[in-house]
Amino acid sequence: MFAFSGDTVLDPFMGSGTTSLAAKNLERNSVGYEINPEFIEIAKQKLNTRQPDFMGTEYEFLHDTVNGDVAAAIEQLPYQFKDPHKLDKKTDPRKLTFGSRIEKESEADREEFFTVKEILGPEKVKLSNGLTVKLIGIKSEPFTHDKAVGYLTEKTKGKRIFLKYDALRFYSNSEVVCHV
Repeated sequence: MFAFSGDTVLDPFMGSGTTSLAAKNLERNSVGYEINPEFIEIAKQKLNTRQPDFMGTEYEFLHDTVNGDVAAAIEQLPYQFKDPHKLDKKTDPRKLTFGSRIEKESEADREEFFTVKEILGPEKVKLSNGLTVKLIGIKSEPFTHDKAVGYLTEKTKGKRIFLKYDALRFYSNSEVVCHV
């Protein structure tokens, strides 16, 4: 997108106000919309709205309220969108996080990192939590055993790693089967 000095930039998903700040710094006007009220204070801080500037920038933060039955009002609209494609909803988008610093009580699972404590062989490592991991897709050859162990040591020992599981998670002897 491109705007000339003095033009107005529209940000329909304002968030913390980064686009409005860039517009202000580049002598553009901006209008932003945000439905999450928690972002408003962050945007005000980012834009430094409490301190007047040399350009006489004016800020106006409005709050919309909805009166009446929203579902009934939508039913009355002549342009209702009906998606003809049925999606397989395996993932609940409300449980995903996309980097927002405001998601205080997010239920999304965070990736857990481990440290490789010991290399047990070309296809097995022991982690800092005591778990033994069998690496998927690794087949040990006797004549390359030492070279493979050296490579694994160089790439993983003492470094933070995360595990990615396939459908089969446990192997015999309670070993975890995964990608590192």
